[in-house]
Amino acid sequence: MRRPLFLFVHGWAGTPALWDPVRAALAARGVAAADMRVDFHAGVTAASRPVIGIGHSLGAARLLVQGPVLAGFVAINGFTRFSAAPDFPAGTHPRVLSTMRRRLLADAGAVLADFHARAGLPLPPGPYEAEALAQGLDLLGAIDARAAFGDFASPHAALCGSDDAIVPPAHAAACFADPVMVAGAGHGLPVSHPDLCADHILGLAARC
Repeated sequence: MRRPLFLFVHGWAGTPALWDPVRAALAARGVAAADMRVDFHAGVTAASRPVIGIGHSLGAARLLVQGPVLAGFVAINGFTRFSAAPDFPAGTHPRVLSTMRRRLLADAGAVLADFHARAGLPLPPGPYEAEALAQGLDLLGAIDARAAFGDFASPHAALCGSDDAIVPPAHAAACFADPVMVAGAGHGLPVSHPDLCADHILGLAARC
């Protein structure tokens, strides 16, 4: 296999800095900085190099439906669908997102502080663009990558936290057949368990 490109995509209200601990752990294992990118831009295609997508939370679903062709896929605290539906009762009720959206437009800082506290993630520095964040919530409610994942034939892995308050274990299990459960972990595995994430990413890469 040609040297892969690791493509990292963060979730709603996150920043590329989320991946700094994981990228540092990978660098310590010999992955060059030039082999790691944190967005879809700069000509990321599978034509020139095999791409292994690593998505956190919403970033996992985005990789499946919006990303390049992937040679491998790692979901970290991820999902294929977030919002509940008649054929997906494990998801989060849509009214949770509509309430967040309404509050967000009134006080974005308070909503983000509450969300990041529940997620166990550091609060990104402001200022916050409420309208862009509201559009992100709309995407969170609408995105459905179940069909794309069902057609995904390349190696893949999913990590979830047993104490994840955003994507609980039952939700993750409804999206992925065999998620790796990390005991005592929440929604912030890239920050709380970067070495474990790096181990699974490299293990996945070895199968591609």
